[in-house]
Amino acid sequence: MADRPSEIDAGIAAALISNHFAMLTSPTWETQRPDSAHAIRGTGQTLQWLATDTGDSPGAWSVERRPDRAAWKPEARQADVTVTGPARSLLLTLTRRLPLTDREATGIRIDGETGLAQHWLDNTAHVSG
Repeated sequence: MADRPSEIDAGIAAALISNHFAMLTSPTWETQRPDSAHAIRGTGQTLQWLATDTGDSPGAWSVERRPDRAAWKPEARQADVTVTGPARSLLLTLTRRLPLTDREATGIRIDGETGLAQHWLDNTAHVSG
């Protein structure tokens, strides 16, 4: 069906998640989407996204909301909020194709400040300006 997300290989989803974070924290994003770039800044808040199904592929992404910009690293660390689930579900949630808090639809678990993760999603939409 056209309204259902297709299956995505976990390794491919993980690579796309890395690309997604690289784009959102790039100078180009700040130039093209200054409101978004400003909204995802913070005072040191941390978000972590952990894939449960990537095996040997990288499956952890940490984001720090700094005053000057948001920055990410492909690593697992302690965070204010951790979103855990299959890479496909993380990708579709990060790109707003699936809701963050619908565990039944996504298989995602949220530990910590759900509002922080939702704020990130609300301010990183890929829309024409």
